[in-house]
Order: sequence, then C-alpha cells, then structure tokens
Amino acid sequence: MKILITGSSGFIGFHLANKLLDLGHDVIGIDNHNEYYDSNLKRNRNKISISKNLKFFNMDLNSMEIPNSKYDIAINLAAQAGVRVKKENEYLYQKTNIDGFKQFMDQCVENGIKKVIYASSSSVYSDIEGTKFSEHTSLLKPKSSYGQSKLANEQFADEMSRKHDLSLIGLRFFSVYGPWGRPDMAYYLFTEKIKKNETLTLFNKGEMYRDMTYIDDIINGILACISLITSSLNLKHEIINLGNDKPISTKELLRTIESELMQKASINYAKTTNEAFFTHADIEKAKKTLAYNPKIQFETGIRKFLEWHEEYNK
Repeated sequence: MKILITGSSGFIGFHLANKLLDLGHDVIGIDNHNEYYDSNLKRNRNKISISKNLKFFNMDLNSMEIPNSKYDIAINLAAQAGVRVKKENEYLYQKTNIDGFKQFMDQCVENGIKKVIYASSSSVYSDIEGTKFSEHTSLLKPKSSYGQSKLANEQFADEMSRKHDLSLIGLRFFSVYGPWGRPDMAYYLFTEKIKKNETLTLFNKGEMYRDMTYIDDIINGILACISLITSSLNLKHEIINLGNDKPISTKELLRTIESELMQKASINYAKTTNEAFFTHADIEKAKKTLAYNPKIQFETGIRKFLEWHEEYNK
C-alpha cells in the first residue's frame, strides 16, 4: 500500500513509519521538525526512516500540499503535543491541532484520499476518578487546551466523514512511552533529571495516574486499524481507545525509574490543575474490533526505554 504519514519524525510517527517500511509498504512522511522539543532527536529518527526508504518532505501542516500521488490511506499524527506548553505557545493548539488538521483533511479530499486515521487523545475525557474511560459512555470534558483541540478534531472529522463520504478512525492514545520517546513526558524528564543529579518536579504529590501504554502495543493497534479501514466497505467514523487498562501513579513511575537506575531523585513538589488527575482506558472496543491486546508490562517497557536512553546518549 501507499501510505501518507504526517508527523513522521515524531515519536509514534517514527515507529509507525519504520514498521510499515519493514512490512514492505510505500511510505511518504511529512514533518516540519519544529523546536517544541529537541529537533535533533526528530532528525535522528528521520535518518533511520530514510535509510529504510521513507520518502520524506519537510513541510508544515498548515501549508502542506500532499505530494501528488494516489494513496491508499493517510494518517495524521502531526500535532502540538502536551498539556504544558509555555503561555506564549498556547496559540499552537489552535494553529497546529485545529487549523492544521483542517488543512490536512482538505488536502485528503482534494487528493481523493477516502480513508483516514488520525490521532486524538485520552485528554478529551473528564477525569472522574475510579471509572474507566469509555468511547460510548464517558463524559467528554477536557481540562486542557490540548484536550479541547483534540475533541474539536473529532467533531470536524465527523462532519467531513458525512460531507465527503470518507472512512475515518480517530485514535484516543493513552500516555504512550518507550524508546525514542518524547523528552517532555514525565518518564523521560524523570530519567534525565535523575541521571544529571538535577531536581525534578513532581506534580500533585505524585498522585496523578496515567494509563501508560508501550509504543509497540500502540503500533500494533494502528496496524490493526489500517487493516480494518482498508478492508471495510461501510466504515464511516469510529473513535477507538488505545491504552493499556492499567493506570500507574506518577510516584510509582518515579520509584520504578529510581530503582532501575539505582539512584534517588531530588524532588520539588508542585500543583497543577489544568490536566487530568486520572486516566484509565476501557479497551473493550479495541479488543472487539481490532483484536487489540497490549502485551508489554510497565516494568518491562520502562526497562526497554532506559536501555535505549543509555545507548542513545553515548
């Protein structure tokens, strides 16, 4: 198949592009290598993908023009990620996540691409503690501007599906982690700070819970979505959780990293109110529709990340 991926130098995009290339697909990648986090990490990911014959275009989502070709499917993973950006960069949630997604969808329509998978987020949910987040029954009340932008994507995708007779799948990702991960995420930040003997920030006493999901499990879920959307004749617009169904507290995350590194962290405690205190994926729909079955245990996944981190930083 010929597959277009935006955000191909991002964490998930990089792993997905490499897997698809390994499977023999023709993959076209788009990324602008912005400076939200270390652009060298993005470029290093991209070098690996290009060595596997990724066809790459350095292009911004807002002004993108899909390279003229006939595609079987387009996958949008490009976004302004994270719930904690600097105040002066908050406009990027609108510019990149909402306006950029509209540009992407318009380009798909213009180029006759009828099958689309796009990244949403667990951040669209309200964090009512003690309940799993279900696609069918959970309250959608994002705390963050990031979550609001992702919910806006889902609503726009629904309109586009009906208006242009497109098949779409929106994937609500839950705290994806692993090798080549994002340096702005807690597990990566904790690792860096501990290794450098620097003080790290632990929000809300470490009592925030995240449904940590290893990258390989996420990629397997996306591959199953590709199979579903390309083989289905009547799929319109589906929303599917991809998570692990096993929330981990941030203090447990920190303890695990300390134990693996055999080094104690220096901690500064702080409060935050603009992000979820709790995420827990209900993955029954993914199991039923995709035969999705996350396999990597949290401790194993963290160990794999730390092994990569040690090697990468040599």
